[in-house]
Amino acid sequence: MKRTELEALLKRTEEKIQEQQLLLKDLSKRLEALDKQEKERENYISSKEIIDLIFKKIGKTINMSTIKRWADEGYLGEVIDEKEKFWALHSKQGKKRFLYPKVNTYHFLYEKGYLLPEFEVLDRVLVKKQSNDPIIGIIIDSQLSKGQFLYTIQIEGSFELMKDVKESHLTEVSEELISE
Repeated sequence: MKRTELEALLKRTEEKIQEQQLLLKDLSKRLEALDKQEKERENYISSKEIIDLIFKKIGKTINMSTIKRWADEGYLGEVIDEKEKFWALHSKQGKKRFLYPKVNTYHFLYEKGYLLPEFEVLDRVLVKKQSNDPIIGIIIDSQLSKGQFLYTIQIEGSFELMKDVKESHLTEVSEELISE
């Protein structure tokens, strides 16, 4: 290979590397924006998610016009266009999708009786914590705080109280679970 050919090849390779480095930088920024928006999106709930949540919690079917009326009357908090606010996230095609802050929406649904805690007072539960030892206790209180249910649990045996346990950390204890 001649010197001029080698120099030309080297120059083309350096240009390609530079292009790829710019692409890598751009992709990193887009991934960072995606991560940030995914985390922020968890603070919002869509009309469809509200309908599914109400059906799951109390078995009642609510239609979209009810959700729209609640939103228009301001009960669900600030209405946000999903495609505009969360441009980096993949969203469904078609009509506009509106999102509502979970904190406001959950509070409203709880007051209306459409959102109930997963567990009731005196339910026996298993607390899934970072320790390996299973903790079994009885729910003595629940409250809705910042868009999630938090429980106060009295631990069996020691009667100590665990406060502000997230619903996602609990599993209902059945007799089969205990005997295993």
